Amino acid sequence: MKSPRTWLVALGAIALIAIGFFFVRGPKPIIEIKGEELAKLGPLPILNTWVAGVLAVIVILTLAYLGTRKLNLIPAGFQNAVEAVAEALYNLCVATAGEKHGRRFFPVAATIFVFIWIANWLALTPIFNSFGAIQEVSPHHFHHEAQVFDDIGGVGLIMPFQLGGDSPLVEFHVDEEALAELEQAKKDAQGHTGEGAEGSEEAVEAIEHEIEALYAAAIVEGLHEKHLVPEEITEYEEAIAYLEEDGKKLGVLFPYFRSMNTDLNSPLSFAIIAVIFIEFWGITGLGLFKYGSKFINFSSPINFFVGFLELVAEVARIISFTFRLFGNMLAGEILLLVMTFLVPFLIALPFYGLETFVGVIQAFVFFSLTVAFGALAVAEHGEHDGEAEGEHGLVAAEYGSDAVAAPHGAH
Repeated sequence: MKSPRTWLVALGAIALIAIGFFFVRGPKPIIEIKGEELAKLGPLPILNTWVAGVLAVIVILTLAYLGTRKLNLIPAGFQNAVEAVAEALYNLCVATAGEKHGRRFFPVAATIFVFIWIANWLALTPIFNSFGAIQEVSPHHFHHEAQVFDDIGGVGLIMPFQLGGDSPLVEFHVDEEALAELEQAKKDAQGHTGEGAEGSEEAVEAIEHEIEALYAAAIVEGLHEKHLVPEEITEYEEAIAYLEEDGKKLGVLFPYFRSMNTDLNSPLSFAIIAVIFIEFWGITGLGLFKYGSKFINFSSPINFFVGFLELVAEVARIISFTFRLFGNMLAGEILLLVMTFLVPFLIALPFYGLETFVGVIQAFVFFSLTVAFGALAVAEHGEHDGEAEGEHGLVAAEYGSDAVAAPHGAH
């Protein structure tokens, strides 16, 4: 028979799961592919994913300072951990590209690895996707997943992710058929504005007012359903004024911090930097004309076609690098948001463990492919053909079809 302590732990876990499921569930998460705008710095929008990137840089610089402030010949403690990671990455670069090229590849590839790794792990901390700026909802800035926020700050004990503990979700039900007709009428009217007809421009403006009125009616109806405004209030302006008098506002919570790599621009920037350096290594390692002969070769129709395929493969690397990282990180963030919404306690922990593993693996894959593609870029044409074929097969087997899409140039 199991000990009473085991039974108590099991019952406590079940009770915690039940409390999380029935009493401490947060609001339904809002899934946005693009980063949300928090503010503007002149013409430059400040996105929450950009803020997360700045935070990652600060953390990396802090770790670098802590790991190197008191250097000892025999490393210990945190210095030992930092040197162990750097040595492992350096040895992998040398093993893949050789001593000469590995030393060149290491700074860029290791920087990309550390940046992606730290950014992915930071996204698992409680400050991400939990609190942020409130963007007010209006017919001009309509959002189906709005909430009523209390102006009084603070975090509610029972509903921890809702300001003031009083943020009921308001569901808007817009007349989709009428909205579709208005949108089509607007497109038709816009098709005539290029002819300089003032009547067409006035028609577009009138249709936009009708669309705003449709949204406004949906907002008021949603507030009525939640009993947040009296039924006799039928105008949008009156409903919002009533909420403000009661110390509330209708809006959407945009988190201050969101995983940097769930914004397509961040993985794309890493991919562009990696590919630029790969081409730079190839050109400086082989020479411009020798390296260019991989892509432009008129010696025979077959070589010309193969060169064209090589060029397509180089461009495809940007797409491959980008969407591998973006897809994995966005899917992981959605999974965690949904699980913490459904069952905040305990059940979500295994998924956090999974994302901890995925975060470092995705950084390592980006690092490894950068080094592998760099090694292929500096490989001599026709030299050590059999050895190059073997290395290329190994890369393809370990890292998937993206490596296959990057021939080594020996045909």
